[in-house]
Amino acid sequence: MERTELEKIIEQARLCRLNNLSLNGKNIQTLPESICNLPDLISLGLSGNNLTSLPESIGELCNLTSLWLSGNNLTSLPESIGKLSSLTSLSLNGNKLVILSESIGNLSNLTSLRLSENRLINLPGSIGNLSKLVSLSLSGNNLKKLPSSFNKLSALSYLRLNFTLTDLSILQSLNSLKKVSFLDVNIPCRYWIKLNDWKSEWLLDEDNAEIRRALVEQLGYERICNELDTITLDTWREYTLLKITSIESIDREPMVLIKMTCPSTQHIHILRVPPEMTSAEAAITWVNHGIHPDEFAVQT
Repeated sequence: MERTELEKIIEQARLCRLNNLSLNGKNIQTLPESICNLPDLISLGLSGNNLTSLPESIGELCNLTSLWLSGNNLTSLPESIGKLSSLTSLSLNGNKLVILSESIGNLSNLTSLRLSENRLINLPGSIGNLSKLVSLSLSGNNLKKLPSSFNKLSALSYLRLNFTLTDLSILQSLNSLKKVSFLDVNIPCRYWIKLNDWKSEWLLDEDNAEIRRALVEQLGYERICNELDTITLDTWREYTLLKITSIESIDREPMVLIKMTCPSTQHIHILRVPPEMTSAEAAITWVNHGIHPDEFAVQT
């Protein structure tokens, strides 16, 4: 959308004292400062454009309650964003945000904040000031930890987290928290600890298959083999076929693994194979997509 056309739309919206303005998917690259001329605006949709920044004047939209900015190219937000004291919903999914302004903590009425699929490394400490925040989405970022002020989010009920976090223990202090999505699955409160403290034995009483998948992914088969009862079913050359017997004893699908030791590096690799496998030779052939190791050596 050309700037002159956008200016005309804003002027028409001003004359009509418009409450809701949707400019989603209009290929807008720059938002003019004149956006501040819409004091009656309650909802502003700017998702799916090519915005790389926002004008400082956006902070003058004092009655704005919903601001939709998903699917742009924003790398930061203006300090004035903190002046939007009436804002209850802010959507910023799918941008290129590296940092968040400390002024975000001034949005005292915010109940929903969507920040998924950005490039955030840290969250500002002021985020703890969002005392009315109910829903927060942080998945698809590069966060390594949550700020200590996170425990002040007393109204937080729904939380989506990114994969790179290693310590979830701060969540234990959030009494309103009902749903935490992590590693693409909703995890109950016993998992809200340091990931290094997750236990292999939880596989034995975890009924949710998706949580078991996430648990296996995090622990790794080598640790699981070391911590749970394991028997050797078969050996062939440098390959060992193993079964986790404690899992089978509680009517779960048997966990059968092929353990491979690299002759040159002595590195150990463990992969899961179909539960009906009884031969290490057959198991490694299955891993190689039906190619026998002798055949594989000739092909490579």
